[in-house]
Amino acid sequence: MRFAEHGEAATVVKLEEVELGQTGPKDVLVDFLAAPINPSDLNIIEGKYPLKPSLPATPGNEGVALVREIGSEVDSNYFKPGDRVVPLEAGFGTWRTSAVLPADCLYRVPSNVPTLTAATLTINPPTALCLLDKFVHLQPGATIIQNGANSAVGQAVIELATARKINTINIIRERPDWDEVSSHLRSIGATVVTTLDQALAASAHMPKPELALNCVGGPSATKLAKMLSHGGTIVTYGGMSLQPVTIPTPLLIFKDIRARGFALSINCSRAEKAALLEQLIPMAQKGAFSSQRFETYAIEDFKSALQRASEPFRGGKVVLELPAYDTCEA
Repeated sequence: MRFAEHGEAATVVKLEEVELGQTGPKDVLVDFLAAPINPSDLNIIEGKYPLKPSLPATPGNEGVALVREIGSEVDSNYFKPGDRVVPLEAGFGTWRTSAVLPADCLYRVPSNVPTLTAATLTINPPTALCLLDKFVHLQPGATIIQNGANSAVGQAVIELATARKINTINIIRERPDWDEVSSHLRSIGATVVTTLDQALAASAHMPKPELALNCVGGPSATKLAKMLSHGGTIVTYGGMSLQPVTIPTPLLIFKDIRARGFALSINCSRAEKAALLEQLIPMAQKGAFSSQRFETYAIEDFKSALQRASEPFRGGKVVLELPAYDTCEA
């Protein structure tokens, strides 16, 4: 799949045949099993994201692939045919059947990590882990608050926080499937699930949050900041509303609120991503990050997949199943 111009994904993305290059001595030939369609992928195609690949380009920033062949200088003790691998950096172009890739840009994933979990393991769970670790030292019993709690990052935050005995206040929008979504979030450990308007009342019995995680912006971000404890930190890692983050002056002066930003693609080297995966994979082997619901589409039906990924109030992550998927156990 490739796009030669920016625009609506379902319009500008085309399915094309491209000749594979030779496998160099330090390369690995892989067949992709599955690749998700993330909001950032759509933003890149639309030309609205800071990461701007040279055109024509193959979309897709994460996925899982099967090693078919390794180059003569690749360590056969680490990579061998049949291994599953994931990319260590963004911009790989994972929406394709096969690729020749540098071995040092890949990370081996154990076969007992479910395929769709592995395909969605390299962006959202690492982002969640960084959000919890890089800004505030959270002790067991501490409280955090987040909007967009039903997003993939939001769900990973809940699972990681629950494992650390950290309370979570989780804000989601009013939606037709509210009961189903809120029940799902509670089932993976959410302490409180509420709307923006009800967040203060719903969490009155809890310690004030030390950390707020914002992926929405606008009034939602302002409300998060107002709910923080003195000296609390709000971290913005997304802006789904396309509205600015506004922190009222009194919060800065009298509550010493701190505002930070985070983007995994620019704040995380390959070595750091590998270290994050070392922490996350044992959890994934025990079933973590598998609770989000997946909606799978064959690559031939990619237009339907792209349209579905653009719809609001989806019940799950849209994932492209690539031809090699049929050769593995999901």
